Amino acid sequence: MSSLKKQLLLMVSMGLLVSVLGCSEQAEIEKTTKEPWSLQTTQVQVENLPIGYRTTGSIVSDHRVDVASRSTGYIKKILVREGDLVKVGQVLVILDGADVEGAIRQVAASVDKAKSALKDAQTDLDSFQALFKRGSVSDNKLRKVRLQRDIAQDTLREAKAALQTTQSQRQYTQIISPVSGVVVGRHKREGDLAAPAVPLLTVESSKGLLFETYIGEGQLKNINQGEAVEVVIDAIEEPLQGVIARVVPSGDPLTRKSRVKVSLPENSKLLPGMFGRTHFKVGIKSSPVINVGSLITKAGLSGVFVVDDQQRISFRWLRLGKEIQGKIEVLVGLSGGEQIVSVPTVQLRDGDFIQLKDVVGG
Repeated sequence: MSSLKKQLLLMVSMGLLVSVLGCSEQAEIEKTTKEPWSLQTTQVQVENLPIGYRTTGSIVSDHRVDVASRSTGYIKKILVREGDLVKVGQVLVILDGADVEGAIRQVAASVDKAKSALKDAQTDLDSFQALFKRGSVSDNKLRKVRLQRDIAQDTLREAKAALQTTQSQRQYTQIISPVSGVVVGRHKREGDLAAPAVPLLTVESSKGLLFETYIGEGQLKNINQGEAVEVVIDAIEEPLQGVIARVVPSGDPLTRKSRVKVSLPENSKLLPGMFGRTHFKVGIKSSPVINVGSLITKAGLSGVFVVDDQQRISFRWLRLGKEIQGKIEVLVGLSGGEQIVSVPTVQLRDGDFIQLKDVVGG
């Protein structure tokens, strides 16, 4: 390589070096001369938070009724199916009333016969009383006729009572719902024979509803009767505040879980069979918490800007827990006592300086 070429190469290299140094110095000048952000900071607080235990379950009725007939008869019509909502007093099943109507007609004929017998006995008694006044019949004969009249009266009363009893069977040909609720079982079909004490339908009452769930045996010691429980039903937007009504300590030998029933507040939207979740409080833990407004998302990660002793900020990724009333639990990333930017903006960058406004608590 000639001497001239070496000189030219050296001059170009020096020019590039000067350019690079100039850019670095310019960047450093811009960095040191950039105006600090005027921002408010917050100190991360550590609070005692409840330890939650979640389970799934469903709503059950504490009042399940098996609807049966009080008389024997063939089923003429079943007016409801499983899942239908029914009201108290609503007709559910109609039985064939031919036998009942036949019995009523038979007893009614007995009543008419007893009325005729009483009328004849009363006529005989009136005649014998007139003859007794004239001395034509003895006292003993009058007594016997009066006795016949009294027997006819008793016979009529018995016939009327039998007629009333038989007529009362007519109402049992229409079987009504004793409660308001939902039909959960249909045990007979139209044409089947209904008999006393044999269930035709099963209705679960919409009152006295309970949420039934199962808990692990390890948590049984942390759950007590009478404690409050948050219940979230998928079909209802707002969570419900329930109370532990029953705890069955005898667990299932296969799942090792025990049954718990939670009483629910009155709500017209609740129905047996609805699915939901419970949130039990089984303890207390200390965790850092921050305001939700202090979070910012960078590159898909949620975190905060932490302020160091030189008022320089740096982004710190967080793993978050449950949100409670505008505050959120920090599982990983903060330990408590750090200063963070209260309300960050997207223009903030790592290494920026801030000028503090007012430092507030978390």
